[in-house]
Amino acid sequence: MPKLILAALVGVLTYMIAWPGQAKEIRMVAPIIPPHFDENGNGRIGDIISAVMKQCGHSVTFSMVPFGRHWSDYKDQDFDGLATAEAEQKFPGYSTRPFIHLQDGATVIDGGGLENAVTVESFAGKRIISFPAAQKILGIEHLVPTFASFRNQAKRFDQVRPLLAGRADAIFADGLITAHFLQIVRKRGEAGQEPDVDTTVKTVFRRIFAKGPQRLYFRNKAIAEDFDRCHLQLEASGKLDRIAKPYVDRYRSSVGDQYPVR
Repeated sequence: MPKLILAALVGVLTYMIAWPGQAKEIRMVAPIIPPHFDENGNGRIGDIISAVMKQCGHSVTFSMVPFGRHWSDYKDQDFDGLATAEAEQKFPGYSTRPFIHLQDGATVIDGGGLENAVTVESFAGKRIISFPAAQKILGIEHLVPTFASFRNQAKRFDQVRPLLAGRADAIFADGLITAHFLQIVRKRGEAGQEPDVDTTVKTVFRRIFAKGPQRLYFRNKAIAEDFDRCHLQLEASGKLDRIAKPYVDRYRSSVGDQYPVR
């Protein structure tokens, strides 16, 4: 067989193995939780999803909504996919394998006595601020009565400011998300725009919870299988770490070694 024809056949077979299904435009709903997803769907998680889809020959368009609404919108509307689901959550369609992790923990004031905490029980008698439904998501419903107070705040600035103002002892939330909003408040403080809080106070993040594996859901089983296959390909190449690492490194001064790249 002439070498030119053989090379062409090898190329076609390689293409068919890499992209066994028809290329699709995937519509996904996702939460606005920078630096994982910004208003345009870019971020530590959004960029990885886009890269994996591209590896499969697909493209993805994100519809961005407030955190929590993405779950109900996927159930109630005709989106092709959901980003993301916690390990114990079930949704219509087909789940991927876990492809990235969030790291919930406690953000505290450095020097306040909690900077070396390693368990949730260390926060008994303390004033805690967290995100909506955190008690259930973090699995600490039974511990809430042990805290001096436990408040759920949907707006991330309403979590950060009380900590810096000394009205809370800890924020229970994802370390990168908290670090992102701390950074914004600190920059606003440098410009004299945060007169009610001390934006120079140093904070520390402690990973007192296990890593939270994140999955996607798709209506189409073939797309879910495509994602898993192409994710493994990019993971083996090291590309996924190269995508995620800059987003974590940007906040190392806040999260230290307590937050995983993926």
